[in-house]
Amino acid sequence: MKQLIKKLSLAIALTFAISALVQALPLNKAEASTVYSYYAKVTSSLYNSTKSNKKKIATVPVNAKLSTTTSKSSKMYKVKYNGKSGYVYAANLSSKRVTLTFYVKTTSSFYNNTSSKKKKLDTIPVNMKLTTTSVKTDKMYKVSYNGKSGYVYAANLSTKKLSSVPFGQTVRVGNFTVKIDKPKNEYGESYLEDGKSKYIAVPITIKNFGSRDYAGYISELYINNKYYDGYDIQYYSTKYDELDTLVELSKGKTLSGIQTFKVSPGKKLEIVYSDFWYDNNITFTGKN
Repeated sequence: MKQLIKKLSLAIALTFAISALVQALPLNKAEASTVYSYYAKVTSSLYNSTKSNKKKIATVPVNAKLSTTTSKSSKMYKVKYNGKSGYVYAANLSSKRVTLTFYVKTTSSFYNNTSSKKKKLDTIPVNMKLTTTSVKTDKMYKVSYNGKSGYVYAANLSTKKLSSVPFGQTVRVGNFTVKIDKPKNEYGESYLEDGKSKYIAVPITIKNFGSRDYAGYISELYINNKYYDGYDIQYYSTKYDELDTLVELSKGKTLSGIQTFKVSPGKKLEIVYSDFWYDNNITFTGKN
């Protein structure tokens, strides 16, 4: 009888031990397979190991998504990027994407997607500020413009505003966009003087995207690198109804026309357009 009781006790104890082990196994398995997702918050190196003599095997760009099962307390995480397995410093990663800021450096098309069948939604002017959370090495960035989401080529963006552009570009200046096309050489009479002179006809287009405000004006010119006040050499040709830009424009309204300045042909030109308060300006460059 005692032997039977001992055998039963041993069997019961063994059953409890096996049950406890079975219950523990799924928990350990779950802990080991927990996957954490991160984004590179700075351009990071991918290493072949965590040792002091580790070697860099790849570069991970900002906002690249990485997954790991490495413990959060580790200094380096094991990840896979572009088909390569390696290690990246945990301090370089974030649980959220980084917002990157750029400015348009050339008048750019705004598309509805990145496919070969993409359609143009709009045109974005130079110096327009755009933000994105796209991967920094992407060919096209997802951005918002005029209340719409779309894509712009990364090659058309810069981290800094431009201070000058060639004639023909459309530029964001404060609440306005401004375009000065290549000036035309002319010869004729002015309302300000007798006789005829050589001058340039400067085509200007201004559109307001903000609250009602004065549009601005051509404040100065550099002719072959020599400074001139815009008012001092304005010609007021009898051939054109001179455009008056010192008027208030409501949101969405456009001004376009010609202003003339006394300049001989074949000159290197820098025409500076400033907003009314002289808080923002842009220089258009080229030859007449």
